[in-house]
Amino acid sequence: MDREDMSVYRQAEETLSRMVEAERVVTCGEESRRSYLSMHQARFAEIKRLCRTYVVDPSARVLDIGRSELTAYLAGFYGNVHTLGLDPVADDGGHREMKAMDAVPHITFDLLQSDRVSQWPDRGRFDLIVFSEVIEHLAIAPEYVLAFLQALLTEKGVLVCTTPNAAEIAKRLRMLAGRNPYERLRLYAFNPGHVREYTGAELRAIAESVGLRRLFHGYFDWHRHQNGGSVRNLAARALRTYPAFRPFQAIVLARAATPPVPR
Repeated sequence: MDREDMSVYRQAEETLSRMVEAERVVTCGEESRRSYLSMHQARFAEIKRLCRTYVVDPSARVLDIGRSELTAYLAGFYGNVHTLGLDPVADDGGHREMKAMDAVPHITFDLLQSDRVSQWPDRGRFDLIVFSEVIEHLAIAPEYVLAFLQALLTEKGVLVCTTPNAAEIAKRLRMLAGRNPYERLRLYAFNPGHVREYTGAELRAIAESVGLRRLFHGYFDWHRHQNGGSVRNLAARALRTYPAFRPFQAIVLARAATPPVPR
């Protein structure tokens, strides 16, 4: 490689590095973290309510996928909470918890490796698994991840999953206006943003395909008291009464009595 080529490569590397750092500051900085935690208080409260509805025993063994402020909400009721995900010390993905989590055991496992069944960690079974606002960030077929989580459930265990609704009304209106309603892939790999969102029908079908049965599925608008853009406000005023148009969904799953039949 001659000097001119080296100069071009070096310039490209420097430009991309600046772009990555700028994105990291915006998506993972302190302001972003505080905004995220404030915005999601209603979600945390609703998830805790759902969990207590389906798993009433405070001594139940609980697994929260991704250590976050939600973990602290769960630990406020359940006395045996664990977390699973990337190494919380090395992970710089933003939206970190505000409360200390030193007493919460953590299982380090990259969900992107869920397609390798032989690598699944075996740390016992759980009565409750909370899988909230994670599935949309994963660049892997969700069947692998839900199959892995199903294997971690006790016989009567419950999996509570929440994720954005890919078919919410605000996204439909943006599309009609010629705007892409889905965010672009991010530069900063530790905080990849939403890679793929799912409709309610998709989520139910995926869960069923790996041997999970639905106990509950519903749509929510946890940000309804937050100020949004004109499109979101218009959608909120016009179509709030149509649940399937709401921006978030929650599904409660349990192990099926019989395994699914391959198709």
